[in-house]
Amino acid sequence: MKLLVVEDDPLIGPAVKAVLENAGYTVVGPLRDAVKAARVSARECPDLALVDVNLAGGENGLVLARRLWQESGVPSLLMTGFEHHAEDARDFAMGLLRKPVMPDALVAAIGTAGEILGGLRPSSKPDSLELFAGSAALAAAVPRARSA
Repeated sequence: MKLLVVEDDPLIGPAVKAVLENAGYTVVGPLRDAVKAARVSARECPDLALVDVNLAGGENGLVLARRLWQESGVPSLLMTGFEHHAEDARDFAMGLLRKPVMPDALVAAIGTAGEILGGLRPSSKPDSLELFAGSAALAAAVPRARSA
């Protein structure tokens, strides 16, 4: 599974990349800028984007996640360490991952998303991951995965 990581923190982004690559995923990024992330996503066609909600400067992570979904059909897992109301993102994101997230929970969250994208019912879900029931991205993930 190819993942796009969009995280503007210079310590968190590379750490997320290292954890996911060590778990066997192909990682594009980390990218710190929403505009560049959208361009790279169009070129790389990731299966899933991990997007920090509070990107510095320019578009925030919600705008980027919506753009990725609408323009390319790329679902996102949003990440945040701040209080966030999930209903803002239900139309375009699969879920929300709460930071700080331990490496094993990060890998488990991506595994859960991968199972859903593969048309499977998730075998487990880490506590730090909130899936958006009724999400358009979540509902479309199964048909998208089966048509690929």
